[in-house]
Order: sequence, then structure tokens, then C-alpha cells
Amino acid sequence: MNRLIPRISIITPSYSQAAFIEATILSVREQGYPDFEHIIVDGGSTDGTLEILARYPHLTVIAEPDRGQAEAVNKGLRRASGEIIGWLNSDDTYYPGALAGVAEIIDPAKGIYIAMGRCVYIDVAGEPTGAEHPSAFISHRRVVEVWKGYTIPNPAVFFHRTVFEECGGLDESLYLTLDYDLFCRYTARFDITVVDRLWATYRLHRSAKSSEQSQGELLEKSLEVSRRYWGAAGSASWWRYQLSFCWYGGQLGIASLKQLNRADLAWQEKRFAPFLIHLMLSFCLFPPTIVRCLLLPRLRSGAWR
Repeated sequence: MNRLIPRISIITPSYSQAAFIEATILSVREQGYPDFEHIIVDGGSTDGTLEILARYPHLTVIAEPDRGQAEAVNKGLRRASGEIIGWLNSDDTYYPGALAGVAEIIDPAKGIYIAMGRCVYIDVAGEPTGAEHPSAFISHRRVVEVWKGYTIPNPAVFFHRTVFEECGGLDESLYLTLDYDLFCRYTARFDITVVDRLWATYRLHRSAKSSEQSQGELLEKSLEVSRRYWGAAGSASWWRYQLSFCWYGGQLGIASLKQLNRADLAWQEKRFAPFLIHLMLSFCLFPPTIVRCLLLPRLRSGAWR
């Protein structure tokens, strides 16, 4: 493979996202990158998605039933021929120049196998919401400590095929936390190089899988995965993670976050009495949750200026 122009494979799992998938396709095609393949793995869409895909002959389309997103991505990973691989969901997009930037950064000769850019949240219409997904990497240990906040935006991550060959694909038994488990495994072996450039968007909408559960519920599911990487029960590593989890509130912290999520929903629905009740319950269960998840994000974004 030519190091100057490494082939890049983009894998897009697809299921009934006709409203968004064309924007995804165009964001890849219009990169102007000279050597890429875009693999769409569709699990049986009936909403017009397949008709959209048929309009773009440059695509590699795998259209057959599957058991969900994890199996679809794994099919794409096995089919990919690129030196560098990206996973872009069918409702997300790339910023111009993303692929060229990735090709400049990822280089096994320099020990760089995984790169991550910045990722902007967009709405249903594709407009930026004014917020970004946190994009940071310190260590594998920090990735496992998911209770401190999850900072790996999947659409903005690219990896060398060596990473997949050594660490494998997605755990098909997982649903909401499949990407989290993948990056726990990948960072156990490889560091992530963080690039201060906008590479991708993350679309927020009601039909998105990430909208099916609250932050507290997602954290609870992620904790189940995190425990896989704590080490043997009672070991020094296990105790480090256990103490860190407890310092951040432990199960009371998760319960507090769930109450805060309910308060936020009540506020959006203008149900002010339930809002106050859930807010007080959140505070009583673990007061730092209010500071970490309500006050600090608004101060950083300038929402109260």
C-alpha cells in the first residue's frame, strides 16, 4: 500500500435511515480523497434506503438481514480492504478534509494507529446545536473510568487495520454499549492520537439509538462493560477502579444522574412540580451530580451569559 495515499475504508451500518443516509454518502464522496471505499451494510430497510443507495454506483452495498448494528459493522470490517478504517453511522457525516487529515496522521511507522478528531452535535436538519461531543484521550484507564464522562465520539475515530486484526471487531451480544466495549479493547493495546480538527458530526434525533435511554441508564449499561476491564476481583487494579467509582458516587451517583435526567425531561415538558421533585432527589442522593452535570456544562458553554 502507498504510504503517501493510504486506502481508507468507511463502513456504514444502515437500517431505515432514508431521511439521513444520502447526506452521509455525500459527506464521504465529496471529500475528494483519491483512494477510498464506502461500504454500506443494510439490514433490510424498507423506507426507500435501498433506492437511494442504488443511485451511487461507487458504493459497496451488502444488503441482507442481520442481527443488528454490531453484526453489520463486523461484516463491513471483514470486507474492508483499506489500510485505514472509519465507522460512520447512517445519520452522521464527515467534515470536508477529514479523510485527508486522517491519512496525514495515522502512521504505524510513527506508532500512531488510532486518531480521533472533534465531533459536533447536529440536529435533524443537519444544523449544529452549538455543542460538541467531548473528544479527549488520556489513557486506557481513563476510558474504563466511564463514570468520569465518555470522551470518544465514534464518528470522529479512525484506526489502522492492524488494530482490528489484533483486537477484533464488535461484541455482537451488546446493543447500546458496543462502541464503548470496542474502544476499551482497542485502547488496552493502542493509544489514541487526538487531533484538534473538526472531522465529524453526530446527529441527535428521536429515532437515534442513543436516544432510547437516559444518560443515567446508559452509564449503568456502560458500567457493566467497564467491569470487564477492572482485572480480577480483589486485585490492585480492581481496587483502583472500585475506589474511583465510589469517589464519583458509585451506585448513588448513577441514581442521582437518573433523577437529574427525569428532572430535565420534566422541564422540557413544562411539568415544573415533577422537575423540582426530581432535582431535589438528585441533590439528596449525590450533590456533586448537580455541579458536574448541570452547572459546569452550562458555565463552559456560556448558556447562562
